[in-house]
Amino acid sequence: MVVKMENICKDYPMGKDTLHVLKNVDLEVHENEYIAIMGPSGSGKSTLMNLIGCLDVPTSGTYFLGDRDIAKCSDNELADIRNRQIGFVFQNFNLLPKMTAVDNVALPLMFRGVKKTERREKAKKALDIVGLSERATFTPDQLSGGQRQRVAIARAIVGEPTLLLADEPTGALDSRSGEQVMDIFKKLHEEGATILMITHDEKIAHHAEKMYTIFDGVLAEET
Repeated sequence: MVVKMENICKDYPMGKDTLHVLKNVDLEVHENEYIAIMGPSGSGKSTLMNLIGCLDVPTSGTYFLGDRDIAKCSDNELADIRNRQIGFVFQNFNLLPKMTAVDNVALPLMFRGVKKTERREKAKKALDIVGLSERATFTPDQLSGGQRQRVAIARAIVGEPTLLLADEPTGALDSRSGEQVMDIFKKLHEEGATILMITHDEKIAHHAEKMYTIFDGVLAEET
């Protein structure tokens, strides 16, 4: 089991009222599963992604990432979990503009204390996996949107995370670039990666093996 969530709720105080964003969410993700969670804007999918990615904590319920009870982790432990166990792919790439592709990819390893030579070697291998080894020395402004997203995927996988978490990974791309990115996720899954993807696009969601929908904070598995 990679992810196990039970009765997860997330509430936000709104003056005298309370906004219930997630309502008793149950979710299990097993090793080498490829899951999509689909929902419209305001459905709670981004909030759920933040909880899964240990960027936020639930109001109630239990969340285990592997054998770690996330509620019992300190801020420093959560930061270490995000660095070592979760690979993030965001809609808008989140690359550092003045760094080359290889240095952007190597960044998570720098925070682990990996020596420069080793982390650059691993970063080059990750870029090769996504088909961008010839663009290693390019900065983000020298790359297309699809290429930037492939650099972001390389950065997400360079540390061999337990879970690859993708938030609207094709949302900023044209259809051709989006399909190229989805082909990379397919290849990674075939090679053993566990992938959880958040999207509003049903066509993109159908690339996954299993699909959930979320609406008004309620998660349901599609059959």
